Amino acid sequence: MSTQHTPEDNTLVQERVKNAPLRIMIVDDHPMVREGLAGILERQEMVIVGVAATGRQAIEMFAQYLPDILLLDLRLPDQSGIKVMRKILADRPDAKIIFLSSSQGDASIFDAISNGASGYLVKGIDGATLGEGIRRVWAGGRCLSPEAAEKLSQHVASKKLSEREIEVLQLISKGNSNKEIARLLFVTEDTIKMHVKKILGKLPANDRTQAVVIAIQRGLLDV
Repeated sequence: MSTQHTPEDNTLVQERVKNAPLRIMIVDDHPMVREGLAGILERQEMVIVGVAATGRQAIEMFAQYLPDILLLDLRLPDQSGIKVMRKILADRPDAKIIFLSSSQGDASIFDAISNGASGYLVKGIDGATLGEGIRRVWAGGRCLSPEAAEKLSQHVASKKLSEREIEVLQLISKGNSNKEIARLLFVTEDTIKMHVKKILGKLPANDRTQAVVIAIQRGLLDV
C-alpha cells in the first residue's frame, strides 16, 4: 500500500529541517580550544559533527560531514587556514566558513574575507557572541568582531606592499643581506636597496628588523 504525501506533509518536513540544530565543524590544532568550543556551542543548542586538528583532516572531514558552518583557525600545523578554505570552496562554493583566530593582523583578515570567508572572529569572545555570529552567517549574513572590522578598514586604507616587496621582506626575515637577496632574485643590489626603502616607507618602519616585526604582526609574512 503506497503512501501519498500531501502539501501539508511537505510543509511539516520543511519546518522540521528549518528548526533542526545547526551542524558545526571545528578546526583547531589545540585540543583544549576544540573541547572548549564544542562545550560552548552545545550549550547554544548546536551539534558538533566533527573536529579536526590539521588542514588535511579538515578538508577530508568537511567532504564527509558537510557541516552547516565550519569554524576554522588561521594557523594550522600543515597548512594555512586560507589554503584550507580555498580547497573547500573549490569543491563546495556554498560552504559557510568562519575564521576563529587569535591573529588580528589586518592582512590576515583581509585575505580571509577576500578569499570567501563569511566571517572573522577573534578568540576570546563570549559564547553568546559566537553563537550570534554563527546564526547570522547561517542566515546569509556576515560576522566580524569589532577588532577585525577595525583592522580590515585600516588595511583598505593602508599603502599596499607589492608582491616583489613582500618577497624581499620574506628574505630579509630569514637573515639575508641586500647582496644575498639580489643574488637570489637575480637583480642588482641597488634594486634591492630601492625595494627596502619603499618597504620601510609603506609599513612604516625605522629599520629592517622593525619592518619584519610589523609585517609579521599584520599577517603579511608567513612564519
